[in-house]
Amino acid sequence: MEKKMKATSSPQDFKEKDLKIDGLVLFAFVSVEDQDIFDTSVIAKQGANVIEDAIELIEGFPDKIEEHNKEIREFNEKLEKRRKLAKDNPKIPTPTESLKSEKKLIMDRKFYTVDSILVYPWAHLSRFLSQEKESMEVCPKIASILSDRGYKADFSPFGWYKSFSLNCLGHEVAEMYRDVKLSILADEVRANSVFKILTEDGKVLHLYDPKKDTKNKDIVPDRYKGKEWKSFQELIADEVLGSGATQKKEPPHIKMMQSMELADFDDASDAGNLRWYTKGVLMKNLVKDYLENVMIENGAIYADTPVMYTVKNKKLTAQTARFPAKTYWVHSGNNRYLLRFANDFLLFNMFSQMQIREESLPLGVYEWETYSFRREQKGELSGLRRLRAFVMPDLHTLCKDLPQSVKEFKKEFEMVQRILKDLGINSHIVFRATEQFWEENNDWIIKSIKEWGQPAIFELWPERYYYFILKFEWPVIDSQGKSATLSTIQIDVESSQDYIEQFGEKRQKYNIIYTSKDGSTGHPIILHTSPSGAFCRIIWALLESNEKYKDEIVTGFKTWLSPVQVRVIPITDKDKRYAEKIMIKLNDVKIRADYDDRDEKIGKKIRSAEVEWIPYTIIVGSKERQNNTISVRKRLIGEKLVDNKTNEQIQDIKLADLKKIINKELKGFPRKELPIPFRYYSKKISFR
Repeated sequence: MEKKMKATSSPQDFKEKDLKIDGLVLFAFVSVEDQDIFDTSVIAKQGANVIEDAIELIEGFPDKIEEHNKEIREFNEKLEKRRKLAKDNPKIPTPTESLKSEKKLIMDRKFYTVDSILVYPWAHLSRFLSQEKESMEVCPKIASILSDRGYKADFSPFGWYKSFSLNCLGHEVAEMYRDVKLSILADEVRANSVFKILTEDGKVLHLYDPKKDTKNKDIVPDRYKGKEWKSFQELIADEVLGSGATQKKEPPHIKMMQSMELADFDDASDAGNLRWYTKGVLMKNLVKDYLENVMIENGAIYADTPVMYTVKNKKLTAQTARFPAKTYWVHSGNNRYLLRFANDFLLFNMFSQMQIREESLPLGVYEWETYSFRREQKGELSGLRRLRAFVMPDLHTLCKDLPQSVKEFKKEFEMVQRILKDLGINSHIVFRATEQFWEENNDWIIKSIKEWGQPAIFELWPERYYYFILKFEWPVIDSQGKSATLSTIQIDVESSQDYIEQFGEKRQKYNIIYTSKDGSTGHPIILHTSPSGAFCRIIWALLESNEKYKDEIVTGFKTWLSPVQVRVIPITDKDKRYAEKIMIKLNDVKIRADYDDRDEKIGKKIRSAEVEWIPYTIIVGSKERQNNTISVRKRLIGEKLVDNKTNEQIQDIKLADLKKIINKELKGFPRKELPIPFRYYSKKISFR
């Protein structure tokens, strides 16, 4: 390579006029993009790792071909034996397979080695090049890292016109494109964490230490075997040991959501983006209104932030770079954006621009995120449990200091318990903390678990692993033993800072500031709270729990959340007009009622109401019509199933009395009207 002349006003310093490398050279073309310069040392290390992987691939290629050919030889030998047996014995069928051909290396084996490496800046690989001066550091740093690892490595200077020639030996391993996303998450801290059980009476039991214990499915203490909430051992197996159930068949909630016409896959999209039908949207809007009401009660304000943001903002990069494989990239002209996988980034950016006074703290800011996006891998998708596009209710609370954040944490702990109870979801608790935080705060944590009334699993880190020092999670175990988290609360001590020091480097943060009356300033502690978890997971948890415990409890949704709350069934044609009037009167007071006006037998109509989990079924005949009364079957949703009894009979009461019963049950919950096409069973819209 010969250096000709400057290509930029400030080219990279490179004193030599030319560069000559003999031997078998791995030529690595590198393009440094806009996000990479957040930390050139990190991206250079990742680049060096990719190059090292490529060397292993090249030098291992002959062995891979030989291994492949060995399998072919074994196949051919077995096939020849079968052919011979068939030839000698007419009763044995002649094999129809053909002999396979072995693969050949293009070059002699000695050429599949790497003598040295040249890291070459090549702008043509990307339309989104970094314009920052620091980008010139990347190629020299990659070469330096590889040299430290024992390779002979060099780099070509950036910002010069150069002439060069290279002779490529062959195409087999000549072209390998790699997209290296900036990632600053380190796993070594968590690898040393230990797991314990905090019992419902406040005792701490050892569970699992990766330095001492083997992964044993039977590690759960004997005292918890045989408990009525048997999913605790499944939780340990899945969450702690990573040895939980594998989904060998389709999760039952998928067919349930389809048959109930709540949600479904869309053949014009992918399995991670669902379509929602009327009943599903109705439930979504009910949950939305309910959560907003709870947030207002707890003193929060609203916000709504964009679903995409630029990769050129270093504040945002600091968090985005911790999830490089999960982000969707959007190209617009010569700019790149990311679809958000949480609202934290732009919300915190907004916080950094706000005038926040100490007397306003604690300040909760609530957002109903429509939508968030995560590029889950195909094998990770699982119906409603894990999607690529989802709705995540999110609350962030700014607190003056750690004592105030602990006080707010306790309040939000109680709030989450209330929300899960109101939704009808039974869950466990897993919490994670640094050893120091646990030692200083275990008294109130133990008290909280005692009040919860069930044991919890907790993980202790020797030092802070992420931005939080404490995280509570409320996971649910599905019918196949897989867990997924709904609600969470975290104490974030990092995001509001100007910068943090991590692994010897300064990381820019959001610089969120509050001002006291005396003019002094401080950085607030931030509570991250998902009060209910993603909406799709709420429905997943409800469907899976109903399936899991269908032999133990009466299945169904809480009345306030049921798409249809009341079904009116006439016994004969003479009763139809009276039944229709009842349905209309209920809808007039925003009790969602439909009317089964089909020409079917009464038994079939009642069974349909049972299958659809209708909370209240009104049956009217001549007696009720003449007395201007109704008879009601109240579904005992959530109660223990005894002798297969699912309903309680309420005979010959006034409609006004039923309204009182239902209104009492719906008190404090939002109401949504049932769309008119769904009020008449014979006219009901069907999406499938």
